[in-house]
Amino acid sequence: MRVFKKRFVFRIGVVLLILFLATVLGPEPPARISISPSELVRAVTIQRDSLIELCLIDHVDPNGHDAQGRTPLLIATSQHDWKTAQRLIGVGALVDLADKNGFTPLMAAAMHGNLETFRELLAHSKNLRVEARCKDGSDLLGAALDGGNPKIVGFVEESLPLMPQWRSSTRRALQGALTTGDKSQIQLLLNKHSAPPTPEGKNVPLLAYAVAGNDSSLFGTLLSCGADPNTVLPSRCDKDFLALLPSKSFSSYVEGDKGLTVLMLAAGLDREDYLRALLAAGASRNQLTKRDKMSALDIAAETGHWRSSQILLGGGPSPDQLRIEISLALQRVALVKNGVPVYRTQCSTGRQGYSTHRGDFVITNKERNHRSTIYHVEMPYFMRLSCLDFGMHAGIVPNYPASHGCIRLPEEAARKFFSEIPIGTLVTVQ
Repeated sequence: MRVFKKRFVFRIGVVLLILFLATVLGPEPPARISISPSELVRAVTIQRDSLIELCLIDHVDPNGHDAQGRTPLLIATSQHDWKTAQRLIGVGALVDLADKNGFTPLMAAAMHGNLETFRELLAHSKNLRVEARCKDGSDLLGAALDGGNPKIVGFVEESLPLMPQWRSSTRRALQGALTTGDKSQIQLLLNKHSAPPTPEGKNVPLLAYAVAGNDSSLFGTLLSCGADPNTVLPSRCDKDFLALLPSKSFSSYVEGDKGLTVLMLAAGLDREDYLRALLAAGASRNQLTKRDKMSALDIAAETGHWRSSQILLGGGPSPDQLRIEISLALQRVALVKNGVPVYRTQCSTGRQGYSTHRGDFVITNKERNHRSTIYHVEMPYFMRLSCLDFGMHAGIVPNYPASHGCIRLPEEAARKFFSEIPIGTLVTVQ
């Protein structure tokens, strides 16, 4: 029995010794090779499919980056390697990671016009900011416009938030829409901005350029698509815009006063159709300039545009139907209906040093019991001409010029004109 136990212990010892020697002296198992994220970046950069496959099988982090901050996904989309881009998205590549300049995979897909990859990237985006800009000022809309895929461009435009100012990319988009006549896109872009659009590098709104340049097509398109009819000119206007204004005096006025609207601009240029369109779109007749407190009517009247004055007054008879003619030489007034004088009367105009203005005017307002704030005298049945500081009224009428510039009428004639002649009637002084 003891012999048996000794033999068993001996055998166990031999087995343990053999196992020990095998462990110490036997070959080591191969060590596991670790692949770094930089290898995946390099593989995608050189487009080595076999190495990319090996990295993906080994579950390498797909969000490494190179010296420029480009991830494998950004590199793949920039190289329009869409197959690799799809695989990287599938293994967890973050689609919103940008390089050091701010360029993203979504921008790359848009720039190449690849709608399928663009949609795939969108589906996996967790921080989509379509208005974000790169350090060089480029953005997603600009990339989409470069790519030329209308569906991508449309999506980006729809996704834009309300923006205070226009960018190069949104100006490009607007210009493209104006060129093709895409009114829905024009309206969308106008609604995405709180400021009016201006040409690239300019201060004056595009709508004002259309009025000054008499570009009826551009004007009509912008207005019908929602451009603000109360658009205000900037405090400093572009030189090329001022050069479009035919009158040097009006150009100087535009430069000097502040707060001029496009309605005032159209009034000063006697753009009748533009005035009607602006008023129909909701332009304010009552808005005033900052310095001189001038309305559009004041500007139309002072620049001698009686037709525009009539429009801003809301109407007035055609001169062929009704007008008043005043002769300074004869000191006479004629009421003309349908081309025929139907009533004549004497008048007294401005004496030497206070001569009455010549030209075409319209009656802009009436006041039954007016009192001059300059001369402190009564002027019954006062009919102001073109918003200026003179008009027609009842007064002493000698057979010679005796007023301070107004047209004095006999009381009967003044009363007749006051009751029968509507505001907006043309008065010619010659």
